[in-house]
Amino acid sequence: MALLIIETGSAAGTDLLLQFAAEHGFTVKTEPHRVLTDADMVTGIGRKATEAELTEYLLKGDDGEEIDIETVFAKFK
Repeated sequence: MALLIIETGSAAGTDLLLQFAAEHGFTVKTEPHRVLTDADMVTGIGRKATEAELTEYLLKGDDGEEIDIETVFAKFK
C-alpha cells in the first residue's frame, strides 16, 4: 500500500485528479487545508502536513524579535 499526497490549488484540478483516480480503481480520501496549531505540531494531525500548511504555520507570528546566532550559542559555552 502506498500513500500519495497531492496538493492542488484549483477545484478543476482536484476534480480531474478525483476522476482519474476513480477511473483507475484507486481509493481516494480528500481533506481540506488545515490551519496548524502548536498542539498539532506537538501531537501530529494523523497525516503528513502539506507544504502550504507548514509554510502557513511557520510564517505565523513572524513579528518576533530576531536574535543573533552568536548570542544564542554564547549561552551554551
